[in-house]
Amino acid sequence: MPGLYRDVMRELVDAVVGGDYAEGTQMPNEAQLSERFGCSRGVVREALRGLEERGLVEVHAARGQTVRQREYWDTRDALVLRACIERGPDREILWQAIDAVAAVETEAAVRVIHHSTDADFGMLRHRIDDMESAAEQAKADEGADAFVLADFWFHHTLALLSDNSLLAKLVEPVQLVLADVRRARAPERDGAVIRHHRRILEGLSSREPDLATGSIAEYAEQLTRWLGARR
Repeated sequence: MPGLYRDVMRELVDAVVGGDYAEGTQMPNEAQLSERFGCSRGVVREALRGLEERGLVEVHAARGQTVRQREYWDTRDALVLRACIERGPDREILWQAIDAVAAVETEAAVRVIHHSTDADFGMLRHRIDDMESAAEQAKADEGADAFVLADFWFHHTLALLSDNSLLAKLVEPVQLVLADVRRARAPERDGAVIRHHRRILEGLSSREPDLATGSIAEYAEQLTRWLGARR
């Protein structure tokens, strides 16, 4: 049941974000959704609870569920954010995601420069090595997921080195979605992505704030171009 309810929830998230069920309207009831997905009402109920937790619907006892206005949608959630990027009505959401991560990483970089050790920089270097290994595997149609994870872990490690785990947690799902979207939309940029990450590490290792934050801003600009993000 856990896997099935997540599959149903994912389809419903895509449907809500994509406008199949318009904001402010009533969704089909549990019985109708159960028939549509060929599953039990219990599975549908769990899926709808997931939508409610993510701010997409409001569930009314005995009256079904209503699609909420998009300002209530929790775009910090990876499932919702990915749906908003792929199907959502707001064309700026991808640019906003890139900008949000860059803003957090810019602040993190300044903190990293002041108190990180060579061993800390070594962890970032290891993440880049993982990206290079995954890129080689991807050339043989393997390792694409490994590249996404290595990319994510570089950025997550950078945020963690800010010495504020809550700060890192806030952007964790956004970092993962961006790494996944970049790999899906621009796989030919793997080499350039690695080079940009090396520049970020060089900027941090130099302990020069302008070099570190500038390399982060440069990578954000490249992501914006590669992914066709619009402000």
